[in-house]
Amino acid sequence: MSIVIGCLLIVVALGWFLYKLYVSYNSAGGTDFAVPVYDAAIYPPVLGVVGLYLVLRAYEVTWSIWIYVVLWLGVTLLAAGAMRASEELGDRSL
Repeated sequence: MSIVIGCLLIVVALGWFLYKLYVSYNSAGGTDFAVPVYDAAIYPPVLGVVGLYLVLRAYEVTWSIWIYVVLWLGVTLLAAGAMRASEELGDRSL
């Protein structure tokens, strides 16, 4: 059961991030529609790492908690950078 929940969390995190990346690109960083987009740099990485934890625990893979923390920080930085790049490269507000 934890494999299903973990995979579902990973899919939700990926969908949330890709949707916010799309919104950021098409609306000049969310400013055209007053949509916050940087929440996708915080919450989806948390969901993805928790999902990864659940899947790995089901397969009896034991990592230190610090690996998950470092993984979350790295993914958060990459996500924020991707959001910023999408904002800069995307459509401009009028």
